[in-house]
Amino acid sequence: MKFTHHNLSLKEIIFDDHTFCLSYPCRAMNLISSIDLVGIINPPVVREKAEGYQIVCGRGRLEAARKLGHQKTICKVLPSWVDDLSCLAIAFEENITTRGFNLMEKALVVEKFLNYLPDEEVIRQILPRLGFSPHYHHFETLQKINFLEEEAKRLLVTEKLNPQIAVKLLDWEEKSRQKFLELIQKLQLSFSRQREIFELLEDWRRKKEISPDEALKSKEIEKILVDERLNPPQKAEKIHQILREKLYPTLEERRKRLETINQKLSLQGVRLRPSPSFEKNHWHLELVFRDIKELEKKWPEILAQLSCLE
Repeated sequence: MKFTHHNLSLKEIIFDDHTFCLSYPCRAMNLISSIDLVGIINPPVVREKAEGYQIVCGRGRLEAARKLGHQKTICKVLPSWVDDLSCLAIAFEENITTRGFNLMEKALVVEKFLNYLPDEEVIRQILPRLGFSPHYHHFETLQKINFLEEEAKRLLVTEKLNPQIAVKLLDWEEKSRQKFLELIQKLQLSFSRQREIFELLEDWRRKKEISPDEALKSKEIEKILVDERLNPPQKAEKIHQILREKLYPTLEERRKRLETINQKLSLQGVRLRPSPSFEKNHWHLELVFRDIKELEKKWPEILAQLSCLE
């Protein structure tokens, strides 16, 4: 592709056109200090249009130059006859070879290419370039990400929201999504803790037909959130415990009883483990002893504690 270089007035640039924009969020603020110091080293690419020049790539550089009060800048200019798909390909190649894409930008890339290519071609050609295997699952996930609200997108970009949970949140109504996002920010939830709390809230939604928004608005949880004596991890643990206890009261009762028994058994070098979630009626008993005499001495106390399971 041959370009011509022109010193263009920024007033001729069509900044309202985002047809080929693949950046999220806008990168202008990150470039201002650099451009103010040394100027634009790599000229942006634009395409001739009847009403001015359409940005193909380099929007952040152009936005930064405008904020700095520049009147003109050197641009690589494409003739008007260059088609949209070629322009998008140029924008894609420049970005992926110089800085790469964050998750939101990868979703944006898929959305943009779907305007010009069939699903199968995007899956086969574009997904591998973005670091995904060419499977429909990844394609569908990236498509769903584009439907998230701005707050969720921002948390994804800053790697504060678990991507797997982000997609599942779309099954919830807006109020519940907002409440969960607020919880993530207030308590700085790790990806694993997000998954645990999300799964409990999803069970509330399906089994008890209570929305996550309502579940998180309970007096007990609200009280925990404003408790200044607790740090964020402690609050997260207590909220997780409350949700679990109310959803599975019998299971939680058994778990607490086992915890008490194990505290006493640990004095004898013994640990009792149930099947996952107490699903099966069998147990694993781990014992540490030097010889048979020591085991015979410990055994009566062990049996006494085990009888508490009945």
